[in-house]
Amino acid sequence: MTTHRTTPELIATCWLSAGDAAPLRPSEASPIEIAERISAVADSGFAGIGLVHADLVIAKETLGYQALGEMIRSAGLKHIEVEFLNDWWATGQQRRVSDQIRADLFEAAVALKARHIKVGAGNADHPLPIQLLSDAFGELADDAAMHGIQLALEATPFSNLRTTEEAIKVVMASGSPSAGLMIDIWHTAKSGLSHEELWRMLPLERVAAVEIDDGYFQTLGTVFEDTINRRTYCGEGEFNTAEFIARAIEAGYQGPWGVEVISEVHRNTPVREGLQHAFDTAIASFPHSLATSSRKA
Repeated sequence: MTTHRTTPELIATCWLSAGDAAPLRPSEASPIEIAERISAVADSGFAGIGLVHADLVIAKETLGYQALGEMIRSAGLKHIEVEFLNDWWATGQQRRVSDQIRADLFEAAVALKARHIKVGAGNADHPLPIQLLSDAFGELADDAAMHGIQLALEATPFSNLRTTEEAIKVVMASGSPSAGLMIDIWHTAKSGLSHEELWRMLPLERVAAVEIDDGYFQTLGTVFEDTINRRTYCGEGEFNTAEFIARAIEAGYQGPWGVEVISEVHRNTPVREGLQHAFDTAIASFPHSLATSSRKA
């Protein structure tokens, strides 16, 4: 890949290379060996890789983070993201579990020089007050800043932060440079926000990360079931990934792009085949001049 600043750099988010693994299973660990995942991601053309907490803990205990980081960068991958932190607002046992995951993710992020940690807002039938979440996230961001870690907070339609507007309020309430936003087309489209409205309202300086994929406006099952079973490859659904990307570029976004296809179809596709299709369809969604430059040696 070229190093020109406008060349799209794609990150294979954790589920893209994980094979038959999915969020909130009893174990979220991938059945695919980490070395094979790294090789497959790099061979497919990606510039970065994402890893989930369960995989990071296993890698620490088997390889060690120094060896893992060397393996990732030796493959030519420059971006690393780690995930996923929830319950940072909670109390009691939930908070104790969350604090342990926080400590693990912070350790991995520092050791691997990760670009950011993805932060969620849980699953909630009745969302918590914005002020409570703002206070808790502010404390989390201050903690992250002490470690030199960037956070990327994601609003999801089934969580305590159901809209991008709410996530913006929480992030903007913090003065920490570590308080950032994760913007995922799947969640913004499902919330009814148009791409034009989205990129007009976003404080660009707080956008820490962006994810692309595709999906359908009709929801089958719960929204959470839909998000882990029915996402599809860029340009193969109804969300108009190309327009989302064009609006982001017009707004001035210049960072890498996470590709996050979570679906039954992708989980049951051979890893290398799925990764290559995810890369090719994502690149095809960029303006022609950028898609062309990304393929140059």
